[in-house]
Amino acid sequence: MRQDHNHEHRTRPSTNGSSANGSSPHTNGSSKSSGETNGYHTNGHSNGEGAVREHDDSPFFGHDREEVTRILLQSLSDLGYRNAAKQLSGESGYELEIPSVASFREAVLDGRWDEAEALLFGAETAEADGGVLLGNGHTRSRRKSRASFGSQNGYARQGLPLAEGADTTQMKFSLRQQKYLEMLDNRELNSALKVLRNELTPLKRDIGRLHALSSLMMCHSSDDLRMQAEWDGPEGDSRTLVLSEISKSISPSVMIPEHRLAMLLTAVQEEQILNCRYHNTTAQPTLYTDHDCPAEDFPLQTLTELRHHSDEVWYVEFSHDGSMLATAGKDGLVCIYDTRTYALRHEIREHDRNLNSASSAEGSNSKGVCYVVFSPDDQYLISCAQNNEFVVISVRDGRRVAHADHFDYPVTTAAWLPDSQTFVIGTQGSRRPLGLYSLRSGAGTSSASNVVKNNEIHSWRDPPWDATQGSNPNSFRITDCCVSPDGERLVATTIDNRILSFDLRTREKIGEWVMHDRLTSINFGVDGTQLLLNMNEGQVFTLNAETGEFIMRYEGAQQKEFVIRSCFGGAGENFILSGSEDSKVFIWRRQTGALVAELEAHAGGTVNAVAWHPTEHGVFASAGDDRRVRIWASASAIRPPSAEAGASRTSLGYYASR
Repeated sequence: MRQDHNHEHRTRPSTNGSSANGSSPHTNGSSKSSGETNGYHTNGHSNGEGAVREHDDSPFFGHDREEVTRILLQSLSDLGYRNAAKQLSGESGYELEIPSVASFREAVLDGRWDEAEALLFGAETAEADGGVLLGNGHTRSRRKSRASFGSQNGYARQGLPLAEGADTTQMKFSLRQQKYLEMLDNRELNSALKVLRNELTPLKRDIGRLHALSSLMMCHSSDDLRMQAEWDGPEGDSRTLVLSEISKSISPSVMIPEHRLAMLLTAVQEEQILNCRYHNTTAQPTLYTDHDCPAEDFPLQTLTELRHHSDEVWYVEFSHDGSMLATAGKDGLVCIYDTRTYALRHEIREHDRNLNSASSAEGSNSKGVCYVVFSPDDQYLISCAQNNEFVVISVRDGRRVAHADHFDYPVTTAAWLPDSQTFVIGTQGSRRPLGLYSLRSGAGTSSASNVVKNNEIHSWRDPPWDATQGSNPNSFRITDCCVSPDGERLVATTIDNRILSFDLRTREKIGEWVMHDRLTSINFGVDGTQLLLNMNEGQVFTLNAETGEFIMRYEGAQQKEFVIRSCFGGAGENFILSGSEDSKVFIWRRQTGALVAELEAHAGGTVNAVAWHPTEHGVFASAGDDRRVRIWASASAIRPPSAEAGASRTSLGYYASR
């Protein structure tokens, strides 16, 4: 290695334990590796004629000039402007990386693993714990390192400064695992076995992973190894990925995190989006100007009203493709609308068929429909009624395809599994509180009209029902339920204020969380990581779907006596929408809980349910005690009828009340 001490450096206080400016007084020449992931590296501060460029240490609009310059150097390289990066380094006198960091990067990308570990942790400590390094497995060295282990560059003996909380054992494991895999790939089985036994195993990290790595010794070929390990080999991205992962644990003062400028710009955009009250698009805002969406682009105006119900409307639901809207209510009517024009497609009165004397004696409430839900493929609709039954309807022709009436209490909720053939039913009864049903003929019966009846294929009753006993202990009773988007988890709320979680693959209960008040609504977010709940006393909040930990509360809605429902919605599900007992609709930002809008919606009664259009993010629906369903849209999307006859309607068009 040639050491060159011809350059002089202005010193400034070190912030990372290194010598002046985080660099040693020597340089190793220039380095540029084809596999770089952290930008352009140049050593020294020469202007090309042997002169030294003085640092300008003055702040850059309040920011550290060195930090800004080094981030620009990295970004120019990321953009592919390497000559510009080299020129900037020469003019500024700053370099992206100190020689030891560049040497470490080069060692990783060239597969010189012992050297990489010594540079990272220091030559004196590389073998101090966690096994003895046995070499790189090469029969002869590819080439001498630009920085020998005995170099006095400030890091070869002491190693690179690490980020706070860095897991050195995991860093060693990552390097040695890559070394082991490459030896297997080269069919150097004896050397690989030594690395496994003497370098990886002593780290005592992730025993399951060690067992998996040891099983790779049985691979018959390189292709078999890569398939079993899900690894693309040294010529692929594996070394770059190792470098990228380890770089996160190296102090950013000497090794800037990858794509730092892009990360900073993304953070600025995200902050502007969160601070923009009406931001309702997945498009990223421009970097040229500060971002602010106008109120006229947000759904705050009434597009149309639907008036086919003769009593309170209790539920509203868009189909998954957004082409249909289903509504249901106290009058027992289910309406399905075409959302292109909001014309009525089906008017379904299936629950009028089963008004037996017991339920009829209770009055008109007995046939009320409290829940409807489209299947994932939008071919079927489940309708749950207070007359102790549910019906599954074919959306195409309105025909009944399945029916169950073996309940002793109202059916309150339903949720489909992803196959659009099986679904969960929840009731307030103790005999069948929560069951899994199928459209495929099986345990149930089929009538001459091919209607599948009472086809329950599993019950989650706790304890299980014992038909030999005269009476059975009470079970939980269900108010609402939902299935995760991947179809693996079922979550249900009970009348005794509990949230129950079940694994749909094993059908076993996996969790239970006790709440302090009555729960009326629960929904999964589209990514399955969050749950949205409504609870008495106007409590609307999100929970972590895995742990049940509280995430955010949304304040303002009123709920004391009635079932109120809420939903995720808007672009990227960035909003929370809820009804309220004070005739209003409330909209909040999901991430911050900030109130976006408080809309007078259904005068003289409760807003029972809401639904946000899944594809038209500027549209949502609300249902209330005033017997109406209101469709909301932005002012900019609502167009009055054109004065010209025959003019085409644009955007959402104009709809009179229906």
